[in-house]
Amino acid sequence: MSAMLKRLIIVFAALTVPVVAFFLIVVYLHRQEMAVSPPLFPIWSWGVVLMVLSVLCGIALPILMRTIFHPGALRDKKVDLHQYQKLQTGMIVVSLAGAYTACLAYLFLVPKLHLYASVLAGLYGIYSAIPVRRKLSADLKYYGLKIPE
Repeated sequence: MSAMLKRLIIVFAALTVPVVAFFLIVVYLHRQEMAVSPPLFPIWSWGVVLMVLSVLCGIALPILMRTIFHPGALRDKKVDLHQYQKLQTGMIVVSLAGAYTACLAYLFLVPKLHLYASVLAGLYGIYSAIPVRRKLSADLKYYGLKIPE
């Protein structure tokens, strides 16, 4: 468990640090009153697109990934620890993609409704992706996997 947890924490940290750095750069740009306008489309359409992407990546896709994994795991009655770790890593990557799109929404200063929805979805994505020992041990126990030490 500790080796798998350490690997997941490393993946989480490696993907979260750039999100935080990107956010700090965007805050700095806003403090310097440097406006960044999005290319090609009007700002309201970027707001809708980024909000949908944030909700999709931060909330919907991790649920879909877990929903697809679950019936196969119960049907086969044999879950490989490597498969479960790949699922968790994929969920971390997809969830944190919602935070990246929320940072883009803040960078472009999309309309407030879309910005707030994007930020909430991004924050939920970060929160749900945090690898916690208790959550992982409950999942491993549920799928009938032996908890490695």
